[in-house]
This record gives sequence, C-alpha cells and structure tokens, in this order.
Amino acid sequence: MYPLVSPAASVAPLVGGSVFPGDVSPTLVGIIVVLLLIVFGLFLFVRRILLSFTEGLRKGREGGK
Repeated sequence: MYPLVSPAASVAPLVGGSVFPGDVSPTLVGIIVVLLLIVFGLFLFVRRILLSFTEGLRKGREGGK
C-alpha cells in the first residue's frame, strides 16, 4: 500500500525542518490575498453588470415601466 505520510514529511523532523506551514513567506501570503481580492472584485463587478443587463431586458419587454 501507499504510505499515509509523504516521505518529505517523515524526514523533515529528523533534519530540523518543519512539518507545519509556519515558515511561509509573508510576501507570498500578501500576493495571494491581493490576487484573491482582485478575483472577488471582478466577480462582483461582472455580477452587477449581468444583473443590470437582465433587469434592463425585463423592463424593455414590459414596455419600459
């Protein structure tokens, strides 16, 4: 069978490394957060455009009410 733990994780404590992600670069975390915020903002922007577009189509079919 396959091992449940990766070989790197089982060797890391022996070499002095860390198994837990405590040594993640703050710059990398910042870049990921900014990218996620941009994607979320684009999602909200496209959502607003599509909702306004469909609302305009409905009003147009009703005769501009």
